Amino acid sequence: MSTQTVIVGGGVSSLRLAERLRRAGDEDPITIVSAEQAIAYDRPPLSKSVLLDESAPRPDLTSTEELEALGVRIVAGRRARRLDRPGRSIELETGEVVPYDDLVIATGSTPRRLPALDAVDPHYLRTWDDALALREAVHRCARVGVIGGGVLGLEIAATAQALSREVLVIDAAPHALARLGSHDLGRAVTDLHRGHGVHFRFDVTTESAVKHADGTITLNLSDGTEEIVDVLVVAIGAVPVTDWLDGSGLEGGDGVDTDASCRTIDERIHAIGDVARIEYVPGGHRRLEHWTNAGDTAAVAARGILARRRGETRPELTELPYVWSDQYDVKLQILGHIDAGSSLLSAVEDPETGRWLRLATRGHEVTGVVGWNMPAAVNRCRAALMAGISVDELLRSTPWERKARR
Repeated sequence: MSTQTVIVGGGVSSLRLAERLRRAGDEDPITIVSAEQAIAYDRPPLSKSVLLDESAPRPDLTSTEELEALGVRIVAGRRARRLDRPGRSIELETGEVVPYDDLVIATGSTPRRLPALDAVDPHYLRTWDDALALREAVHRCARVGVIGGGVLGLEIAATAQALSREVLVIDAAPHALARLGSHDLGRAVTDLHRGHGVHFRFDVTTESAVKHADGTITLNLSDGTEEIVDVLVVAIGAVPVTDWLDGSGLEGGDGVDTDASCRTIDERIHAIGDVARIEYVPGGHRRLEHWTNAGDTAAVAARGILARRRGETRPELTELPYVWSDQYDVKLQILGHIDAGSSLLSAVEDPETGRWLRLATRGHEVTGVVGWNMPAAVNRCRAALMAGISVDELLRSTPWERKARR
């Protein structure tokens, strides 16, 4: 008797989960339900190469033919409306009911909105259609305003500046990348952008905005000043898509809670990608919006589904969080955890090239490494971080250095 896996969400995590199941020998039916017509395209390029190049194609990761070859059924352009846990089914907005034996929640996230700015219809960037609209607007304007000094906002700023646009970044925090917590890192990234001509307004919020007949937008800031831009982009984070889970017992304040196996309180339901709040340590849940997290959680959930069916022990997520961002000629990488309680300790400084590697520490513990144009060095630290060695041990062992082969 076959069992059906239903994946709600059409992003990269859904694709990777289906691929993992097939690679592990699963021949049972798989259905992907996607709110978008497009299935599994790469989102990181949307703020960079796609925005920069008017001829850039959609960065698809698969095709209808490839999915058919995998034996994956696609239900595209239809949103999930309700989860019926007792009946093991989901209801779509069309009224169609899709039964499941194993359900995977992979609905991702949607941009956090600023209702006070709805009247001027600012741009938000999440989907391919969002990218097309923003690309057209940026390519025909002179001044771009970005509200939000996080990774996405800064990537948009860097791309707009590369197009020779005047760029203003506004953030309520005292420095860039405030969600990552480190003032040192925020200052380094801010200096990089200022060196390319980007302007910043920190410690202010946008209280209201007015759109004029010529298309320009006046922003009224909390300190009583005004800024005028041609195009306005809001990039202040994202919220998980969980509205369709209301009443199911799985909805949460910031995503869907899971254990370290990506399993929810219902053993038949997993959550992966942006929407999942995973228990990395007992009692400590964290939701990550990183590209690599999509693949890591998909792999664990796929193995967990098969383990349940086979009566085997479920695997747990052991991969370290990893995020990167390409801005101008800099590749910024963060491996492990860095937050407001972290300090950055210098490990490598190369004044000639500007490259550096720093350790994110909390007391005597190393929680992560941050690299500035040092990708190989960052990757060499992975095993040491996973082993949980102390600051002193890490400084003595210098895993970031290339070791001579014997």
